[in-house]
Amino acid sequence: MVFPLFRSAVARYLTRGSLYQSNERYILRKQESYWYVSNDMSSQVLTSSNETVYGVWNTTAGSDSNPASNGTGIGKYSLGQGPYTVFDKNTNTKYVNFGNCNNITTGSPNCAQKTGLYLTLKRGASLLVAFQLATADSFPQRDPLQITIEGSNNNSTELTRGSSWTLLYKGSSGISINQTRLTYGSIQWLLQNSEWYASYRFLVNLAMNNGTNIPFIQYSE
Repeated sequence: MVFPLFRSAVARYLTRGSLYQSNERYILRKQESYWYVSNDMSSQVLTSSNETVYGVWNTTAGSDSNPASNGTGIGKYSLGQGPYTVFDKNTNTKYVNFGNCNNITTGSPNCAQKTGLYLTLKRGASLLVAFQLATADSFPQRDPLQITIEGSNNNSTELTRGSSWTLLYKGSSGISINQTRLTYGSIQWLLQNSEWYASYRFLVNLAMNNGTNIPFIQYSE
């Protein structure tokens, strides 16, 4: 997942990319490198590849977080496919969360709902104005369709509490139906957000098409 940050209306991209503008805010489309922004002559990236990221399941916006852990089954994420892969700048890795499914062969229509992650940015409080998700390597049915994003400035010991979070976004993931594998969806804007937060929580409300043989959610960035 790409979380672009803006300290001002000045932004620049150091490698390849396309510039987007909306309401005097500028954004750069991530292709094969990182997102950079600048309010002077220095460039910065919002998330690093070594962020500490926590997986959750059975969690909705405003509710307490239920921690997910390594394994296969209810409340688990696959070994080597944990939430930390979402910010590793590598579309060939992916985050796989089983949600309320008990194994990898059977599922239910709402298997992937209420799964996600949260993190506290190593760079400190930042203003989030847009995000962009990337598909994983298989099964478009496992792509996230509807998501929420929340922000918090509470300390780390309070981040499991639903009351610590403020809803910033509820809507499309930006990924289209049957989107090509290992590609980025459209940029989704949070144009009404003007608050800086140190921590962010991302939750999936609905997958493209969960069913008996598609029992979990996955995305690469």
